[in-house]
Amino acid sequence: MFKSKALIITSFLISSLLFVSCQNEQNPIEPFNNSNQVGLSKVSIPYGANIDSAAFFIKVNSAVNAEVTLHRITNDWQESVVTWNNFGGSFDPNIEGLFTATSADWYSVDVTSLVAGWFENTNPNFGMLLKESSPFASQYYNSKETGFGPYLKVWWTSNNTSGYDSTSAFADSYIQSDSGDVNFGNSLELATGWQDTVEQQSLVRFEIELVYTGCTRGQGYWKTHSIYGPAPYDSVWALVGEDSTFFLSNKTYYEVCWTPPSGGNAYYMLAHFYIASKLNFASGADPSEVQEAFDDATELFEMYTPEYINGLKGNNPIRQQFISLKNILGQYNDGEIGPGHCEESSTQYPFKVK
Repeated sequence: MFKSKALIITSFLISSLLFVSCQNEQNPIEPFNNSNQVGLSKVSIPYGANIDSAAFFIKVNSAVNAEVTLHRITNDWQESVVTWNNFGGSFDPNIEGLFTATSADWYSVDVTSLVAGWFENTNPNFGMLLKESSPFASQYYNSKETGFGPYLKVWWTSNNTSGYDSTSAFADSYIQSDSGDVNFGNSLELATGWQDTVEQQSLVRFEIELVYTGCTRGQGYWKTHSIYGPAPYDSVWALVGEDSTFFLSNKTYYEVCWTPPSGGNAYYMLAHFYIASKLNFASGADPSEVQEAFDDATELFEMYTPEYINGLKGNNPIRQQFISLKNILGQYNDGEIGPGHCEESSTQYPFKVK
């Protein structure tokens, strides 16, 4: 069958003693820096950053000069419970990267597209799967339990500042087709390949943290700092668009900002704080404390027009929903909840902002 455990442990000890640098492989990003990967924190990337490149690194212990392909995992899994059967082939067959190991060494794979999808939330981050292209090859790798397991490095650019961060795998395992209900999460190895009709695949997962560094500004700031002035233009507006249509209002975002809530129209009361919140999110202010309220407001704007809400008076339940959400988003914009209000300079902005 596959390797015996004694052979696995021997292979690991030998590879640790003969620890060597990463050789050039298809699209290598940079050499491995010969250091123990245990304890690397999660990858922390500033909100709004652009992913320039990302590389996956893995230590091959036994190589047969066969191609290994990487695939996006499409469902959640846990290291301590994943098996061939409960995983159920949950990966995208499209290839995200590949490498061919010609010797026992470190190899890197460009996974920029995959990581960018995780960061931009285009695809959930359930990690990556490794499998052999050939049905006649088997290869083995260090798992995270060895202290020299797979790791990820990501390069990013934010506000003309470049940076990078690395993280070791927080979960890895292999699964085996003839042991459909057996979990191998604590193994010292990962494995890919075939022997007869038995296949092994490896699963690796990394944690990526989105770091919010922004503060909040009130509706008075945002309405005056659009492309139309009168204050200096704040380019965050470009991420929303002053001239974009605001839901069912038949007005642009800019026009809604300057439309007073005449007669106590709760539509515009909420809309002013909603737009300010959206711009604050876009500028990097942590939205977590008000995300639910913001999403609820979005649903209301998708359903109702200003005219309909203006026709609701007093304690009408729908009108009260608008007012309640307005109060929550107003607290966020004014810094009473959330990451806090930005410190404005009265000389820089010589008119009242809130």
